[in-house]
Amino acid sequence: MQKMKSLGSNSFAGSSGRLSTEENDDEEISRLAISAYQAREEEIERKKMEVKEKVEAQLGRAEEETRRLAQIWEVSSTNSSSYFYLFMHATLGPRV
Repeated sequence: MQKMKSLGSNSFAGSSGRLSTEENDDEEISRLAISAYQAREEEIERKKMEVKEKVEAQLGRAEEETRRLAQIWEVSSTNSSSYFYLFMHATLGPRV
C-alpha cells in the first residue's frame, strides 16, 4: 500500500491520507484471522500440555507398579527358595 501511495495512487487513500473503508475492513478481517489462529494455537498447546501431564502421571503410576511387582517378585522368589530349602531339608534330612 505504501508503494501505491508513493506512486500517487489514491485508490486506497482518501484526501486526508486515511485508509479506505474497504482497506479497513480487510485489515480488521486480517486481525481477526490472526487472533483466531493464535487462539487456536494456544488451545492446541494447552491440550498438548494436558496430554503430556496425563501421560507423565500414567508413566509414574506404571513405574510405581513395576517397583511393587519387583518387590513382590523378589520376596516371592526369596520365600520360594527358602521354602524349597526347608522342604528338602525336612524331606531328605540335614544332608541337603
